[in-house]
Amino acid sequence: MKHTLESIAKLAGVSRGTVSRVVNDQPGVKPEVRDKVLSIIEQTGYVPHPQARSLAGGKTGNIGVMVFGQNPNFLTHHIFYEVLQGLQTESAASGYDLVLFANRMDSDREYWKRIVLRQKVDGLIIMGEHIQQEYLLYYRQQHIPYVLVGKRSYDHLPLACVTSDYRGGAYQATKHLLERGKRQIAYIQGLVHTYHENERFAGYYQALTEAGVDVDPSLIIGGMADQAEARLQMKRLIERNIRFDGVFAANDLMAFGAMESLFERGFRVPQDVAVVGYDDIQAASYFSPPLTTVHQDKLKLGREAVGLLMDMLRGELGENESKDIFIANELIVRGST
Repeated sequence: MKHTLESIAKLAGVSRGTVSRVVNDQPGVKPEVRDKVLSIIEQTGYVPHPQARSLAGGKTGNIGVMVFGQNPNFLTHHIFYEVLQGLQTESAASGYDLVLFANRMDSDREYWKRIVLRQKVDGLIIMGEHIQQEYLLYYRQQHIPYVLVGKRSYDHLPLACVTSDYRGGAYQATKHLLERGKRQIAYIQGLVHTYHENERFAGYYQALTEAGVDVDPSLIIGGMADQAEARLQMKRLIERNIRFDGVFAANDLMAFGAMESLFERGFRVPQDVAVVGYDDIQAASYFSPPLTTVHQDKLKLGREAVGLLMDMLRGELGENESKDIFIANELIVRGST
């Protein structure tokens, strides 16, 4: 027999509304009545329908993962799927399921609103490069708690964010090159004017300044976080006959692109030019030579983001409170330096 709120209410000798309040963990039910209803639910194996729980003002048991990506293929990106694994591990341990939402084409501009209006989630984990303040304000107005993976700063909008210590990681990478005797260190930028890019550049700048090395603007090139673009820009840097003996790339893919250009023009890595990347993607240890890089604990990013959202759902952290969690990075030394 498939049980319903009505059949559970009949077995318990209470009203349907009382069972609904027990199922949705709402006040107004005597402890002994609540215990009786919960006992019958356990005996019958009754599982409330998630949409019915949502309409009743209770919990859906779902966490939404909203990704506002720049590249149409962002779901295949190494950062995303490793963070997603961390999200899944922690949400499952907390008794929640994940519902993935991905930004649509320009023809469907209101998609980011409907995920809230359909009442399918209790809270959101938000990722990606194209997070607009408009979205965050709307979710706040709808009283949907959310946590951002990656730091964002908006005026008068307190946010809960989980992010890597990008500045510390870039500082480690640049200092490592300096300790290898490198003094003319090229820097390949990712997506400019973003928080994580600004922090990485700050770490690079700090390490050079502490070592008494001037920051040479001619050694700072744009790679757009893309392997092909980094390969092209490294080619142009070489063609300008600008001397450099080290390269720090703001992600591993750009480091790969830089090394490809160096190899094509007869440079040896690390004998002529030492190269450090950032992220420690799976391919980094298999490149030739294996890439020295800054390891981001992407699984921990996901786990901590869910943990912060759980604090909100339990009322231990207010939806309008600001809180930042920074995840430490680790330099992994391999053959490219």
